[in-house]
Amino acid sequence: MSITSLGLAIMFVLLIISFYNVLIGNEGQGPERYVDVRGVLVKALSISGAPSIILAGISFGLSKNYGSRLVGLVLALSGMVLIIGMVIALSISSRITAEFFHPLIVLVPYTFIAWGLAIFIIGFIFYLKSKKKNNKTGRFN
Repeated sequence: MSITSLGLAIMFVLLIISFYNVLIGNEGQGPERYVDVRGVLVKALSISGAPSIILAGISFGLSKNYGSRLVGLVLALSGMVLIIGMVIALSISSRITAEFFHPLIVLVPYTFIAWGLAIFIIGFIFYLKSKKKNNKTGRFN
């Protein structure tokens, strides 16, 4: 589940960055057709953004009793992907023309930076606190 969360985080970042590039258009003029900005952002959020966060929480909840270092590492990586991708999206959003600008264009990256930071911190703490399992089966161990 944590690997699926990472995959969905990557997909979400790529969807948002590519959509922002479409809104910028060729030579900064914007797209030639009408684009429903709110509708596309809601689709991207519901297809990959929110499920990524939900799966990160579920994978943390399922494995916190067992202590898996790999799950903690993948969760931390998922948080980093969200943070870095949304910072890139914020830098791109400043070039979107006023005709296609919507407040959600700025709100979505800030929200997912906060969620990415939370996922990174939880994953990193989970990675540090998980115990290495010793398989001592010998007679004198």
